[in-house]
Amino acid sequence: MYNHSTQPFAEHIGPWKLLIITVVSSFLGFQLLGILIGVLVALPFYDGGAMGLLNAMADPVGNPDVRMPILIIQGVGSAFGLIFIPWFIYTKIFSLQLNFGQTRASLQPVIYTVLIVIFFMAVNSPVVEWNQNIQLPQAFSGFEQVLKSMEKDLEVLTKYMTSFETTSQFLFGVLIIAVIPAIGEELVFRGLVQNHFFRITKNIHVAIWLAALLFGAIHMQFYGMFARMLLGVVFGYLYYYSGNLFYSMLAHFINNGVAVLAVYMYNKGQLEYDMESAEALPWYQVLLSTVVFVLLFLTFIRNFKPKKSGA
Repeated sequence: MYNHSTQPFAEHIGPWKLLIITVVSSFLGFQLLGILIGVLVALPFYDGGAMGLLNAMADPVGNPDVRMPILIIQGVGSAFGLIFIPWFIYTKIFSLQLNFGQTRASLQPVIYTVLIVIFFMAVNSPVVEWNQNIQLPQAFSGFEQVLKSMEKDLEVLTKYMTSFETTSQFLFGVLIIAVIPAIGEELVFRGLVQNHFFRITKNIHVAIWLAALLFGAIHMQFYGMFARMLLGVVFGYLYYYSGNLFYSMLAHFINNGVAVLAVYMYNKGQLEYDMESAEALPWYQVLLSTVVFVLLFLTFIRNFKPKKSGA
């Protein structure tokens, strides 16, 4: 039984209370306060003033010069809501120590983590395709149209936001889209939410899946929710078996970073495969990738098994 990552902190505070505080404060911190602070930070990078920036953000595709300010706002919002707010609440208000590294990071598991994420992209591709093509019952047709409209708008915005023209823009995009979310989202969903669910359910597997479900749902993309949930499950088990949040953060960074790099190379004509495509890989590639993924994960787990003392 592995228990590296089950945190004993805050035993005097109910897990439901901490769970609700964590989710609500992080969400509001990102969506409200974080965005407001982000706008203030982004103003020096936009010539049109505050009202001009807000108007341009309402139609970003029609205002190419607002791309970098939006990235700044997103980055500041994520850092504030997902990193600063949880840190402040837990360490300053509740006077708790946040420690998510009960084991030391080492090179071999790092390599396995990178490979696990890369092969899981292939494993997850049929789920991505299925998720994108879900059809709701006729009774929910109106709701379905709303979801599809939101998804289409987000797809257009994503393509706009990742249309980097220079290497410096690409690197800044990696910081905003890969580095900050990897740290912040793993801190919240694996480091805090997953541990609170474990205290509630007393079952680490239920806790991992519940945290992953919340992780998939809170992004508010129904047609990507289940694929993202499975990704969250992988992150959850990486954290659980290793006892170090660094590995799930690394996995999250690799997943997002590879996607950003692939889109950048595709737009430059340096890559033929479109990472934004929802089409699944051929079945034999998925099958082979699944076998390799499982073997890699088992090897990763063995790195953290307690060593038996010799005779």
